[in-house]
Amino acid sequence: MCLRNGIRYTGKVQRRLAEEDGEKMEEQVTPVPVVVLAGFLGSGKTSLLTRLLDGCREAGIKPAVVLNELGDLHLEGARFDSGVPLKEMLNGCICCTMKGDLAGELVLLARRERPGVILIEATGAANPLELVEGVMDAALHESLYLSAVVTVVDGPGVLRLKGSRRTMKLMEDGIRCATKLVLNKADLLHPEELVEVQQRIRELNSHASLVTVRHGRAEAEWIEGVLSADPGAALRPEEVAARTDGGTGDASAARKEESHAHAHEHLMAVTYYPQRPYDSMDFESMLQTLPDNVYRAKGIVTFADTASRYHFQFAYRETDFIPLSPAESMRDAIVFIGEHFSRGEVLERLAVLEAGHTDQAE
Repeated sequence: MCLRNGIRYTGKVQRRLAEEDGEKMEEQVTPVPVVVLAGFLGSGKTSLLTRLLDGCREAGIKPAVVLNELGDLHLEGARFDSGVPLKEMLNGCICCTMKGDLAGELVLLARRERPGVILIEATGAANPLELVEGVMDAALHESLYLSAVVTVVDGPGVLRLKGSRRTMKLMEDGIRCATKLVLNKADLLHPEELVEVQQRIRELNSHASLVTVRHGRAEAEWIEGVLSADPGAALRPEEVAARTDGGTGDASAARKEESHAHAHEHLMAVTYYPQRPYDSMDFESMLQTLPDNVYRAKGIVTFADTASRYHFQFAYRETDFIPLSPAESMRDAIVFIGEHFSRGEVLERLAVLEAGHTDQAE
């Protein structure tokens, strides 16, 4: 771990920054806007990120992406155009020591790729304030600025979540920090439920703009507004911090340190690599009967009764399967994310699925 201009970086990032400093040319560059995408587990951040990347392509903007995941592999990268500069930060939340690495990676992306915008998708366990601080650290070294904190809210999830107070606080802080709010999965809410969710959101954040969407499909005009950043309207960290500390913007260091240490440690991720194909119906049934404290599952799986491999997403009893092209060669893998669930129980369910398929094959 190295201290550089007051920011802590791991040795690997420190060496890469030193190399870049030696090569950096003295030239005026256009400031790069950074958009933070936040939202609790399964809210629909990746769907919105995909839509933003489509908007970049349509507008002729070169994007770069930083993906963060709580588990030890990130399965979302396979869904994006290989031409998009991508940095994956795995096996942890962007906070504490990883916050320094985020700052370093942002500097490297800006210098090497010269993107028109950098989009950061955080793990659903992240507090956006941590990412904001990482962006501000990077801005000390490079011509970067924070243009928006976009929080995606899972409408049905707001009503269904029954986790601990710490889990609820993660969701609430994500809403409070936002400068733009996206209420997703509105089609799954009854009219009176939609009104209730909107009221809950406004109780936590009455200042951010709020749009209601389905499947993360925000309107083109809204996408254009997010991507049309103005350096003169760059966000300051105290603006975002004030939303979570009672409006003062000067939360104490001790309180921030407590947030770093405890905000997400109650959440866990379990990764499993399937040994053989599953029966598709049995697999979906297994997902639907997972314990309530498994909030999220995703992965790449092969089924014995279908022609394609699939990228699947599961959140709050809803499952989505997307066929993979034959060229995508990632190995099968499944990640479960939740709050203090039984790792053994989940792995046992998968073992039963594999044993059942073996029996059928014989």
